Amino acid sequence: MQKRDIPGYSIVRPIFLGGMTDLYVATAPDGQRVVLRFLKEAYARNRGLRKRFLHSAAILHKLRHPHIVRILDSGQQEKIPYMILEYVESKTLRELLVQRDPLLEHYRMKFIRQMADVLYFIHHAGYLHLDFKPENLLIGPDDAHLTVIDFDLSIKRHRKPVRLRDYPGTPAYVAPEILSTQRADERADIFSFGVICFELLTHRKPFERDTLEESRVAQMNPDTPPLPLEKYAPNAPSVLKDLILKSLAKDVDRRYPSMSLIVKTLDSLS
Repeated sequence: MQKRDIPGYSIVRPIFLGGMTDLYVATAPDGQRVVLRFLKEAYARNRGLRKRFLHSAAILHKLRHPHIVRILDSGQQEKIPYMILEYVESKTLRELLVQRDPLLEHYRMKFIRQMADVLYFIHHAGYLHLDFKPENLLIGPDDAHLTVIDFDLSIKRHRKPVRLRDYPGTPAYVAPEILSTQRADERADIFSFGVICFELLTHRKPFERDTLEESRVAQMNPDTPPLPLEKYAPNAPSVLKDLILKSLAKDVDRRYPSMSLIVKTLDSLS
């Protein structure tokens, strides 16, 4: 896709030009740095993907929270939908995990608490994130402040599980009930939360195997437990390990029913 401009904004550099969107750092008319996010032209012709992008922007306009990226404006330029987002000086949690950054050990509990707080807020506000993964979590280098991005797969929360027509989420973070029945409620986000917490403690995914297919089978099989936390994180508090394992329960009825209970459990650790 060609580099696009929005009147009054000067593009400084690209951030990411893969997937369905292009992201650029830009300078706003008032001089502050922002992020311009465009839906790629080829995808903008797809009614469903266009609707998803615009729906994501609408959700961000409604969700105001210290740990959610702030949307400044949205619209269309030459029939290409765009968002103008706050610029966050950061790395993704995925980058920190790959680099085994010392921040992870020092601020592990802070990250877990921030994730729990923001997921509780999202659910309480009436939405599911449904793409909660390290790539969508930004970490500030100075204060370890966590910011959630990318609400493209988000939907409204309902009393009963919602059937998803299609779900292009990252398999390792997708709850088994979505993979098997394509139904989701807040417990799907809780499973994703559990996977990330497991990674923070062990640098491994809970159902990790030698191949992606073997990992998927292990994740889907109700009789296959996660890798043993006692082996990979022997010094973690038992309350925290129990919390993670309950978040990862494959039987959705054995999983935490809400983020509020997770927040309360984490409060007991302080």
